[in-house]
Amino acid sequence: MNSITFLGTGGGRYIILSQRRYSGGIWLDFGAKIVLDPGPGALIRALQFHREINKLDAVLVSHNHLDHYNDAEVMIEAMTGGMKKKRGALVTTPQTLAYISGYHKSAVEVITPKPNEKFKIEDIRVEALPTCKHENALGFKFFTKEGVVCYASDTDYSKELVRNYMDSKILILNVIFPKGRGIETHLNTDKALKIVKQAKPELAIINHFGVQMLNSNPDNEARYIEDESGVRTIAAKDGMTLNLEELDKVEKQIKLSGF
Repeated sequence: MNSITFLGTGGGRYIILSQRRYSGGIWLDFGAKIVLDPGPGALIRALQFHREINKLDAVLVSHNHLDHYNDAEVMIEAMTGGMKKKRGALVTTPQTLAYISGYHKSAVEVITPKPNEKFKIEDIRVEALPTCKHENALGFKFFTKEGVVCYASDTDYSKELVRNYMDSKILILNVIFPKGRGIETHLNTDKALKIVKQAKPELAIINHFGVQMLNSNPDNEARYIEDESGVRTIAAKDGMTLNLEELDKVEKQIKLSGF
């Protein structure tokens, strides 16, 4: 089953400190098993949500902010059987690589792609994507058997950037602020709406919520994006798993997961 599990849907320092939403990042099972942006608690949440950490194939880190890279080293240890064997890959930016110990880097293949450069994790093709106004960060595009999955990472909106998200089956956007609020380096609901309208994925998922977004209710913000864009849009939940083969039943999947 090709699936996406949200180990945590919180973003920003205050959510990290309160754990009002978990901050563990995203677990991808596309045949290859990948943990994406493993923030604080990624290991704990992977175990809590019954992910097979010993079968992990890659750790992908979009940039060097704590809520994205904090658990990278411990996930490398999980991937390498406690550093007993060299296996798997660490994919990140050169700036983030400086935050990872030489000991951990020595146990994995290190990949530092440039924007729009392609690489492979096992049999899965991946493309590193540019971001806007978020220094030294990358998004990622995954070419799965079920279609293209894009993770935009932390970014601002730009018309040029949207071209990278076209033809997506799933587009995951880090929307830290609700509509009417925000800063240039991150998306809010208004900017996310512009992206969704132009990219027109089969399913848009908003994720990585800050305090103001949680106070505004992410489900309401997702509903607003869906109503205005005509694109099915949901707000991610901690522990939520989506089966890519049954996206036509996404609402049923969410209900069966207890959300």
